[in-house]
Amino acid sequence: MKILFNLLFFIPVLLQAQRAEINDTLAGEVVELDNSMFKQDSYWRGADGAATVELDGGRVLWLFSDSFIDQDGTGKRSNSRTMIRNSIAIQDSNLLSSKLTYYFGGTNQVPDDYFKLEGDNWFWTGHGIVILDKLVVFLFEETAIDVDIGFEATGWYIAVIDNPNDRPDEWIVNYYKGSNTFGVIVGSSAVLQDEKYLYAYGVKEPSTHETYFLRFDKAKLVKGDFSTMEWWIDNMWLGNINEEPISSSLFISQTEFSVHFDLGLKKYIQIQTYGFGSASIGYRLADQPQGPWSEPVIVFKSALKNKQEFVYSANAHPEFDTEGLIVTYNINNGDFEELIFDEEIYFPQVIQVKF
Repeated sequence: MKILFNLLFFIPVLLQAQRAEINDTLAGEVVELDNSMFKQDSYWRGADGAATVELDGGRVLWLFSDSFIDQDGTGKRSNSRTMIRNSIAIQDSNLLSSKLTYYFGGTNQVPDDYFKLEGDNWFWTGHGIVILDKLVVFLFEETAIDVDIGFEATGWYIAVIDNPNDRPDEWIVNYYKGSNTFGVIVGSSAVLQDEKYLYAYGVKEPSTHETYFLRFDKAKLVKGDFSTMEWWIDNMWLGNINEEPISSSLFISQTEFSVHFDLGLKKYIQIQTYGFGSASIGYRLADQPQGPWSEPVIVFKSALKNKQEFVYSANAHPEFDTEGLIVTYNINNGDFEELIFDEEIYFPQVIQVKF
């Protein structure tokens, strides 16, 4: 368990403090919701990440990163003998009353990553979207290192699923390694689309967290062709970029966040955590997905039980039909023993925000 402990212990180092001016006035009505729908499986015992993708038939795909699996099915995380790097789940659009069905590689007794990278490196999940009847999931590649935080992002991939209407254990998954983006992990955060293009936000790693905005021709992207990739730079789209476009950062963010168009607000809304440790959750607004973006407004701060706990990976989930916006976030613990025995944390926490 030493490697696993080191991984969990070093996660807070990645959560850099937000350097933008933040409006500390809480805005909007926030209700904390029951998250027991995530705890009903006796094998899958918690994960971080928690991005969602709307599928056909009212189904919602959940994308998780580091996931605990209890191989004996006792329903206790403390009995887990391994952690896999990613897993997924399928749920219908009724958040609170519908069961999640979890999927991962291997078997319950010998679990493995759902999205698998050969060799010692591994995938963590970004965001995804259905385009041209195919499911595209962005993945970022991680590698173990002997210095600093013990791991670092080395690049990004897309997984293109040809048959997303089938059960995930029947999916045909094609992997394509992304282009050189100068340390920007494309799709680690939200992805959007219009009739022709897929748009993806990406964050500069390691740990500087400038946010960039890129787009791809959808018809070529699903074939693993990244030749049409363009960057939003100085208020225009530019391709054939051969060096880092420093001036194109939209704002400073976290590795994971969400963006969607909110019909009630008639604005694009970006949700993320701010700070590290006892981090807050807030939003920015914009008329266009490339901005300009408003200054952050804080809406919620979770009450943590001790100083070892920390908050990260906030995402909005507009796929669910509720009166307010559903947002999840994760609570982790730098003390590994506390983490594995405390099943109140390391399952997605759920809040509902009404503006």
